Amino acid sequence: MQGALRANARRIAGIAGAVACVAAIGFVAARAVDLRGQIGPALAQIGLQRFGVGLALYVGASLLLGVNWSVLVRFANGGTLPLSPSFTAHLQSQLAKYLPGNVFHLAYRHMAARTQGVGHAALGTALALESFLLLAVAALFGLGVVADPRVRALVPWAGDVLPWLPAVAGACGVLAVLGYRRWHPRAATTARVAGAFGLVLSIDAVFFLLAALALRALGADGPALAPAAWASWLALAWICGYVTPGAPGGLGLREAVLVLGLGPVLGEATATSLALAYRLVTLASDVLVAAVGFALARYLRRRPARAA
Repeated sequence: MQGALRANARRIAGIAGAVACVAAIGFVAARAVDLRGQIGPALAQIGLQRFGVGLALYVGASLLLGVNWSVLVRFANGGTLPLSPSFTAHLQSQLAKYLPGNVFHLAYRHMAARTQGVGHAALGTALALESFLLLAVAALFGLGVVADPRVRALVPWAGDVLPWLPAVAGACGVLAVLGYRRWHPRAATTARVAGAFGLVLSIDAVFFLLAALALRALGADGPALAPAAWASWLALAWICGYVTPGAPGGLGLREAVLVLGLGPVLGEATATSLALAYRLVTLASDVLVAAVGFALARYLRRRPARAA
């Protein structure tokens, strides 16, 4: 009975997420059509040089997430695995997140780690930690959105809650370390758990910093926007795409949030062109990263034969 309820809940959540994804795509497409006379010049103003810089920054950010996944898998498995197979699988899986359901990249990573002998429980732990720590860092980066007057008008109490959020996040981190140490005795010491969490959190922070810089690199000269605002709206857009089931790669949702958040300051045409260009950057990055992953896997398979 409970299994059927969970299956129905997942199905309903997937349908709701797919509907939200389609609605967001429709919104962005409608804005692009309405502003078609301005979108072309705005995209041309971005140019290949800005696009290349944004792409390089986002590729670096994506590689860091691969490092984090390999660290978490090794950590959850007791620290006995080589890092390169999990890192390679993470790179290879990037294009799979664009398939309907937004879960096939996770399945790919899971199957790849199983070939290394990693158990389901350890993989579930690694995935849970990956999601929790990524969302925690994204939420901290997204705190700057609260300073937006539009957000304050909708949520007037947000300014009172804001100062407490870092303390709450820190407390959750301490509880996560202690809880993991309590229920996973294979983790040798609390210091080891805290060290692994600290490393992953630091890498996640650099990921969002590079992702925000990639977005800012696309920005043409125009109205000034504080660096924190770029990072905050990017983080909020990333969260919306990440937590929505059935939205392949956050498609549509991330673009819609960027258009709504940046449009009033940069102008709707500029914000829409940035959102579309940023999607092209992330898609091109995923293609490049996946290619690197398959090339690296091929190299690793050949290396023992050459050594022999």
